[in-house]
Amino acid sequence: MRVSRLTYTALLAAAAVFLMFGCGENGDEDTSMVDHSGSSITVVSNSDIHGWIEMALSQSSPVMAEAGENSAWLLFEGGSLLKFNRTDGRWNAYHLEDISNVLDFDLNGETPSLVTETEYIVFNERNCEAVYESLPDGFSPMELASSNSDVAILGANGDLAIRKEGDFTVYSSSEELNPRGDLQRIGPDWIFSIEGGGIALFDPSVALWQFEESPEGDILASSDNILFMGVNDTIYVRTSQGEWNYHSDGRLYDGGLVLAENGISTIMSPGDVIAEAPSFEPSRLFAMEGFQEPVWAFDDLGITVYSGLGEVETSLPYYETQRVSCTMAGQSASGMQGSTDSVDDIIQAGGGTFRIYESVSIRPDPFTEFSNEERDARRNLNEISIEEFRLVGIALDPVGGDLAMVEDGLGVPYILYEETVLANNSHVAEITSSEVIVIQDVIVDYSARGGGETTIPTIYSLRLHEEGGL
Repeated sequence: MRVSRLTYTALLAAAAVFLMFGCGENGDEDTSMVDHSGSSITVVSNSDIHGWIEMALSQSSPVMAEAGENSAWLLFEGGSLLKFNRTDGRWNAYHLEDISNVLDFDLNGETPSLVTETEYIVFNERNCEAVYESLPDGFSPMELASSNSDVAILGANGDLAIRKEGDFTVYSSSEELNPRGDLQRIGPDWIFSIEGGGIALFDPSVALWQFEESPEGDILASSDNILFMGVNDTIYVRTSQGEWNYHSDGRLYDGGLVLAENGISTIMSPGDVIAEAPSFEPSRLFAMEGFQEPVWAFDDLGITVYSGLGEVETSLPYYETQRVSCTMAGQSASGMQGSTDSVDDIIQAGGGTFRIYESVSIRPDPFTEFSNEERDARRNLNEISIEEFRLVGIALDPVGGDLAMVEDGLGVPYILYEETVLANNSHVAEITSSEVIVIQDVIVDYSARGGGETTIPTIYSLRLHEEGGL
């Protein structure tokens, strides 16, 4: 067993205050008027407003994600972990050094655990350390599942490595198995689906393997000790041993959520919508434990969240702003760099995410979720010159970082942050309440006159209140 050194960061979530032009009336919302650069801005605070919004991350979409009762964890390529804490509104970012080839990720309660090709890893957030445990020799892991304090890992050949009293024991069936995955726990049995149809059940207390027929489906899920199988857009329920009946229409996800045309519901109550359907078909869809908000959805292009207004900070480009170096096992964390006092003062003074925009976008609110067509049409920012953009919105966020919403000539939306690199050796230098300042470094060669090269900065300004931006 070994312990890895980690790096840790913390980010306070922004206050649930949005400033927007032209907000509609609602009997439950508190509003006040503020004069901002000569414009009338309505301050809105309303927890009854729910919807989807895309998260702005400083890296690509997470590769895996899980949620517990009070926290949601996102795992990124390279070993980065991002945690949303539902109780105190904080984001925390960690980096697990020397982590590669993570095959699966799960939560045991609120504690993240991972499995690689050779190791089982448990991350202790309180002590800021990750404990590594080698898997049994010759065992080829495929999928990880946790149930209460019990842990099981499904092997590529259908073996099960079950952890008990700190050690893994491998159990093999006498039959040759080709597992598809979706490891579940119901009662004493660990259950997984088999390629071509059928499920395998194993009770480690008596070392008993059993096999049943089942539909050949896309996903096996469980809720309230009941098994469900998703086959395309149809869901079946296991009513008795080897018996499966039609349950509902919709796409089933492994956490027990169902996506249908009328919205998102739970597998136990299909049709009772708990959230609107996102504008795209997500590859992963999950909610907090007990099917509570927030609801998370992501695909290869990014991640979106469904929640009440202001409940989740979605602009996180610079969450690595306060870094703590964590010590090895048995020692306390130390090495705090910087202080959160200044951030706390901003929050307590009524700061938050201030959204300012004009109705020049093809979307009435330019910060709302992009359509599939708009997401697919986006180009790399470092290939687009500043002259192609029109500024349609600005979000001032003292915690998550200021951002600007721009659109190209086709109305395709992009998000800019300070230091975003654009084409022609230019970058975003500053975002204010009314403009985006871009600096282009023009290199001039004076070698023909006996001199050398020099860089001359050229300043561009995209203004919110001027037609065309420039």
